Amino acid sequence: MYKERREKLRQQMPDYSITVMFSGRPVHGDGDEFYPFKVNRTFYYFTGIERDNMTLVMFKHPGKVQEILFIEPFDPVMAKWVGAKMLPEEAKEISGVADVRFVDELEGTLNSFISNYGKFETITLCGELSKMELHQKLWVSELFNTLKREYPDVVVKNIAANTARLRMVKDEEEIKLMKKAIAVTNNGIKAMMKGSRENISENELEAYFDFILKCHNCEHAFSTICASGKNATVLHYGANNMVSQPGDMVLIDLGAAYKLYNADISRTFPINGKFSDRQKEVYQTVLRANKMVQETVRPGMTLRELNAKVIEFYQQELPKIGLLQNGDTVRDYYWHSVSHHLGLETHDVSLLDEPLRVGNVITDEPGLYLEEEGIGVRIEDDIMITEDGCINLSSEIMKEVEDIEAFMARR
Repeated sequence: MYKERREKLRQQMPDYSITVMFSGRPVHGDGDEFYPFKVNRTFYYFTGIERDNMTLVMFKHPGKVQEILFIEPFDPVMAKWVGAKMLPEEAKEISGVADVRFVDELEGTLNSFISNYGKFETITLCGELSKMELHQKLWVSELFNTLKREYPDVVVKNIAANTARLRMVKDEEEIKLMKKAIAVTNNGIKAMMKGSRENISENELEAYFDFILKCHNCEHAFSTICASGKNATVLHYGANNMVSQPGDMVLIDLGAAYKLYNADISRTFPINGKFSDRQKEVYQTVLRANKMVQETVRPGMTLRELNAKVIEFYQQELPKIGLLQNGDTVRDYYWHSVSHHLGLETHDVSLLDEPLRVGNVITDEPGLYLEEEGIGVRIEDDIMITEDGCINLSSEIMKEVEDIEAFMARR
């Protein structure tokens, strides 16, 4: 699988060029502690390896590519303290890269190829430097500054757009992993709904979801939003430390990550299990917008065009629920966009105004936020673009008013 992905990238590389990908380095915390390591997702996409301080180099000659994976050597002392480094045989088996060397050979190998073959176009993922921690960014910059000093004719290019286009189209294995993440997320949401009650704190409610993730060997796709009452009108609310009030709704925006692939789901439900008439009115409007997106989306559309459809829909529907009466606009109640790409990252790599293609996975997340009424509603599904529309990958996660109330009545 990873060899096939690299082959697609190879076809985009000019002859006598070098592509370099870094896995990243862990960030040092206090004392001898490091923060949890997060591998560079593009490196992982092309290698399948989730380890720090590794570098993949692809040398393009006419008609062929030489691949070398640079890894850290085994240290028997550190293995006793923090665990063993990956051995060359394991790295070869996972990635499919036959030539595995140690990281201290990286600079010399690059020097050798550039000097032996003359002028190279050195293509690096420098477009992703913004996502690197400072120490990693400095190391990458230092490496290429050294090469530029020694070989001033070498051209450094940015292929972030090339790798993004490949990552934006999901293959069968990626869809399988995302479906698993969505299924675990569904179990977590059900646990939260079962545990919901008046005067429950947001962090206690969130804990039901956390427990399910641990039971299924999953991580959080992102920091959970668990917002009750007026807190739900704050788009990226994250404190999750308030006590809900009787009659509140709670907006949850969360997802499991399974083998690095993410779910991103939002649901809104009443703490006491029963929507008020006004809550139901607002909720149903958002739900119709959510369904309209899935009925409308097609390959060739852009996310900007899709969002425009939502604004047009709200322009017609909001007056029916007493909004847009005093010079307000749709943007007073809905100020984000309806969609983003999803995959190895929650806000996955994408290209601005790139038309949707078959195999893209995006979110469908309209919302309405009425601060003065203490009502915030967002309903988010994960959908895959098909030739004639889309498939809702999260269709099993309940969102109809009747289903929510019936489920919570059985607590």
